Amino acid sequence: MKKISGSTFYFKKLFPTVWFGFLFIFFITSLSSGASQESLMFLIMPIFMAGFGFILFKKLVWDLADEVIDLGDHLLFKKGSKEQRVYFKDMININHQMSSPEKITIHTRETGAIGNEVSFNPPTRFNPLAKNPIYKELIARMDSARNT
Repeated sequence: MKKISGSTFYFKKLFPTVWFGFLFIFFITSLSSGASQESLMFLIMPIFMAGFGFILFKKLVWDLADEVIDLGDHLLFKKGSKEQRVYFKDMININHQMSSPEKITIHTRETGAIGNEVSFNPPTRFNPLAKNPIYKELIARMDSARNT
């Protein structure tokens, strides 16, 4: 039993709170200072940036599992109060995305409590440009489970 996921607190909680908080304060300040009467852009841009941020966070961050535990023949994904077990023999494909945050997505045959695509953030490492060793290991174990 080994945890193979990194912390998601910064990406899922702290950064979105700072992003939307800043935009809210900017919007309220623009309204109260009368800048909105001079230029409509002071009202439109924070709303546009909030919409853009929401779409970006939803696509890249909010789908990440909170914790992933390797239990030998399967992985246990925890996201909020939901848990999903994914057996290596039931995996279809594994993708590695070198974005910020780094993301590993596993496509499964069956839809579970979290879905048929489960993603997690691997622990940070020294060389972010090289293939993640956890990704390589998961690919090898998935291939091994298919061949037996």
